[in-house]
Amino acid sequence: MSDVVPPLIPPAIVPGDYVFIDTPEHLQQWLQETEAHMQATGENRCCLDTEADSLHHYHEKLCLLQVACAGRFALVDPLAIEDVSGLLALLDRHELWFHGSDYDLTMLRRTYGWAPRVVRDTQIAARLVGFRQFGLAALIHSMFGLQLSKASQKADWSRRPLPEHMLSYAVDDVRYLIPLADYLMKLLREKGREAWFEESCRDLQVDVAARSMAPKEDPWRVQGSGRLHPKGLAILKSMWEWREGIAMERDIPCYRVMSNKQMVIYAETFESGGVMNPPGGWRPRWKKEFHDLIADVFRAGQASWPQRVKKAKARLSDAQRDQIDRLCSLRDKVAESLDIESSLLGSRSTLEEVVAESTGLEALMSWQRELLKEPLEGLVQPQAEAA
Repeated sequence: MSDVVPPLIPPAIVPGDYVFIDTPEHLQQWLQETEAHMQATGENRCCLDTEADSLHHYHEKLCLLQVACAGRFALVDPLAIEDVSGLLALLDRHELWFHGSDYDLTMLRRTYGWAPRVVRDTQIAARLVGFRQFGLAALIHSMFGLQLSKASQKADWSRRPLPEHMLSYAVDDVRYLIPLADYLMKLLREKGREAWFEESCRDLQVDVAARSMAPKEDPWRVQGSGRLHPKGLAILKSMWEWREGIAMERDIPCYRVMSNKQMVIYAETFESGGVMNPPGGWRPRWKKEFHDLIADVFRAGQASWPQRVKKAKARLSDAQRDQIDRLCSLRDKVAESLDIESSLLGSRSTLEEVVAESTGLEALMSWQRELLKEPLEGLVQPQAEAA
């Protein structure tokens, strides 16, 4: 479908119609008033968004909770209020709407060990009705004709006090979600896709809940490291450990010292015997430590260098590869007929799992299996092949 739709009437905005809450007493008062208001209005939906400070500090933390309940807006400060269990309990008693909730759900689980009871996501809804531009600002512009400011998108949300323009930016992330949800749900019902939406939201919740919270094993094996040999891996590991120490010491994100991509490029240079010079803008101490760690890797010798990790990935037969190609082609045709992105029916990696694993069909949601019913008939059964 086209991303250009007749603009809806935007909700009325009353200046100062939100509150900033940074004490337990104020939060308790707001919760009591909001609960009573929702019972009086019969509204059963709340909205939630979060802001964190990953672009500005070494340890990422939750810095703001934006809440909307039946036209009442609150910005709750989790840096000042340790116990927000009352708020989470209120949200769990209602249908909870987000936009692009994956990161929010991850942060809420990490910070509070909490997973909402019922999650609904306007981004998922927008994609399932055919929008290709499904960011919140793009949808609000398309539907309401409003241009939201993005000036605070990369701001430091841990700063206090938060200036007025950042507070206004934050509340806009939840202000429009209910009217947006109403419109998208209307389109979903008209297209007979409401069940797709509900299952997709549940699937996201299950996916987030299934992710391990344990520290990653060998976190220095960043993207791109798989093509390195032991010599390159040794310098990459050393650079990663040095970067972590500097970032922690200065309380800055690791990428501000050196990006993962930069480290992999340096490792490839080291591997090929090229000259290793640190960036020109670095302070003298960093430059010295950079040269020291290069010398340390040489001094340690090959016996201590990390080895490449062999991925235990099942090999596909030629017949299975052909089946995957056909599945992707037929998937694309089905998606085109529905005017949605083909990836919504299953990514190529998902379809590889469907073909290669005996339980592969479980990787698809029921509505995806139904739409791909004919292409899925007569799948090649997984075969064990000699390594």
